[in-house]
Amino acid sequence: MKTIKEKISSFWTAFANKVTHMWMKFRQTDGYNTLMGSLFAITVGLILGIIIIILVNPSKADVGILRLLKGFFNHPRGAWIGIGQLLYRSTPIIFTGLAVAFAFKTGLFNIGASGQYTVGLFVASLIGILGDSLGNMQWIVAVLGGMAAGFVWGAIPGIFKAFFNVHEVITSIMFNYIGMYLVNGLLNSNFLRTKVINGTTNRTLVVDQAAKTPYGPFNAIFPNSGMDISFLIAIGVAIVLFLVLNKTVFGRELKSVGLNRSAAKYAGVNEKRSLVLSMAIAGMVAGLGGALFILAPSVRNLGNAYAVENTILTTGFKGIPVALLANSNPLGVILSTMFVEYISLGGMSMQSVGFVSEIVDIIIGVILYFSAFALIMTQYFGKFKDYLAKKKALRKESDV
Repeated sequence: MKTIKEKISSFWTAFANKVTHMWMKFRQTDGYNTLMGSLFAITVGLILGIIIIILVNPSKADVGILRLLKGFFNHPRGAWIGIGQLLYRSTPIIFTGLAVAFAFKTGLFNIGASGQYTVGLFVASLIGILGDSLGNMQWIVAVLGGMAAGFVWGAIPGIFKAFFNVHEVITSIMFNYIGMYLVNGLLNSNFLRTKVINGTTNRTLVVDQAAKTPYGPFNAIFPNSGMDISFLIAIGVAIVLFLVLNKTVFGRELKSVGLNRSAAKYAGVNEKRSLVLSMAIAGMVAGLGGALFILAPSVRNLGNAYAVENTILTTGFKGIPVALLANSNPLGVILSTMFVEYISLGGMSMQSVGFVSEIVDIIIGVILYFSAFALIMTQYFGKFKDYLAKKKALRKESDV
């Protein structure tokens, strides 16, 4: 009979073998190539960012670099609250990143996530401010309204692509501006301005308390960090999109149209419907992100507001690099977004030691720019791995 020590040793040996086997199996997948490519791109981006810091302000470069790398650890109320802030800030960008990533996976470039995000935010805010009679269902109806608005706004470029062969990049860029001007025009109309706009700040009013998304357990875990259940919804949406794309016939049809529209049509796939639905689903996800942002209770339950300015919201554009960094993997979008926001929090802390906001923007821009080459890096690592495998095989043959 084995002793306790022998049982523990046997368990750890079996566990180590299992982990080694899983790692070797993972190395044979595209996920490994994606991981290596992304890590390489991040490393290059960080190195160049550090070089810029040194060149701009050599005397304070050491402090600036430390602040950059510390990320949420710089938070004045402690790293724990900083984690809550990181998750709260990451949530809207996860949704726009998923909107871009889903379209990428189906062969479409959804550069219109900002417009979809804006119309989703707009509809949710109207329901959140004017829908008092909905009671406890107000926030749920507002979320569904934002999703529906994003779905419609995403479907329009899809219709142009499917039926008129107009490239989705052109139409989605145009609909960013159309969405922004339409929302601002409606908010400035006589009917809505007196009901939903704060005339002093030229921002929308904060939604009703019943329309705010619940904090759930997070306000107790990360007090006054602003984090609510929206982050859990983001994770849930990422999992659903991953399963749809990889485990369902519908997802495979969408991807087949993206790979070769003619071949998919020949195989019996309704390619026009697939193109429209791909963009519509991507728009729905972005609209959901906008809805959850405007409905969030935010820090100390103060809520969020939309500024009526003729400026396209950058949240949609931030989704593009995080999707590229994750190689359009919905689950990877969560990690890539958190990395980008981690660096952003570090960049914000750098301003207190003499680095102006423009320098911070350059640093983040460089990192995101090189992150956009994650796909190229992925292909490079795949070819390099194949080269090493062939070289190893030839060496074995020569030894024989």
